[in-house]
Amino acid sequence: MYCWKCGAQIPDDSLFCPKCGAPQQGGRSVAQTVSKQDNILKEMKCPNCGAPLNPQPGEAMVVCPYCGTSITLGSAGWSQVHRHYILDIRVPLKDQAIGIVRSYLDRSILHRHLFEKSELKNVQLSYVPYWIIDAGFSAQYKYKREEVQPGGFVGVQMGGRGGIAGPTVQMRTVIVSGTDVGTVKYPVVAVENLNLYQPPDYIFNLANARNITPQDSSNPVKMLNGTMSMEKARVEGKVRIQQWELRRLQRMVHGFLSAEINVEIADVYLVHIPVWYVEMAHKDQKIILLLDGHTGAVMEEIKG
Repeated sequence: MYCWKCGAQIPDDSLFCPKCGAPQQGGRSVAQTVSKQDNILKEMKCPNCGAPLNPQPGEAMVVCPYCGTSITLGSAGWSQVHRHYILDIRVPLKDQAIGIVRSYLDRSILHRHLFEKSELKNVQLSYVPYWIIDAGFSAQYKYKREEVQPGGFVGVQMGGRGGIAGPTVQMRTVIVSGTDVGTVKYPVVAVENLNLYQPPDYIFNLANARNITPQDSSNPVKMLNGTMSMEKARVEGKVRIQQWELRRLQRMVHGFLSAEINVEIADVYLVHIPVWYVEMAHKDQKIILLLDGHTGAVMEEIKG
C-alpha cells in the first residue's frame, strides 16, 4: 500500500507512515478510504520546491506548475523524473498551423480544395508528454522472390514475322532470409486516454530536446500531465517497436512473409512535445490532423 499523504510505499498493516508520520487508514470504511484518496490528491507536494501538486484522479505523472519538475508515482512513491526534456515551439501561431494543413492537403490531388470545402472545428496546441523508448532492434525476416529455375531455358520464342524474340524460361519461387538491425527513439504517449496522439509510425526529431526549466511551466501553452508510469511505458514501448519494425519491413521488403523481431531497451526518458490538434468537418466526415509543433511536420491524418 501507499501512504495517503506522501505516496511512499509502506507495509499493508502500517498505522503510521514511516516516512512522513501520517496516520494510515487501517480498518476504515470504503467511503472513508475514498475520502482519504481525495486527500492524497490535495496534499501531494513537489519533491523539488514543496509546492502543492493537486493531481487529478488517474494521473501518474504531474508537472509542477511552479518549478517545472516532473514527478511520477512509482514503487517508491512520488519521485522526481530525473530525465525530463522539452522541445521548443517553432510553430507558435494558429494561422501557421492552419497554413501547414492547407498546404499538406493541397499537395494531394484527392485532397485538392478539401480545406476550402471543410469547416474548421477546433485548432489547439498542447504540450503532450511522451515516454521516449531508446532501443535497439534486430529482425530476422523471410521473403519470397522469383528466380530462373536451373536448366530452365526450354526453347526459343519466335517473334512476329519469324523474328527471334528470345529464349523462354521457367521460373520458381524461393524463400530467402534477411536481417535488419538498427536503433530507434520510439515515443509512447504518456496519457493513456490520448491514443489519438499516438501515431504508429511517426518518430520525433529530438536533436534539440533540452532540459525543462521553471520558465517552461509559465508558458501559456497547456502542459498535460501523464497517466502512464515509466514501467508500463517500457512494456508497451517494446510491443509498439516490434509492430513498428514489422510495418517497416512490410514496406521495404518486396515479397515479405514473416519476421522474428527482438527489442533491447537501453533507456527511457520523458519529453514534453508541442502538438497541434486540427479538426475539420467535411460533409458528414470528421478529419483530424496532428502537427509536430517543433518541426511543422504532419504526424497523422485521421478520418472518421
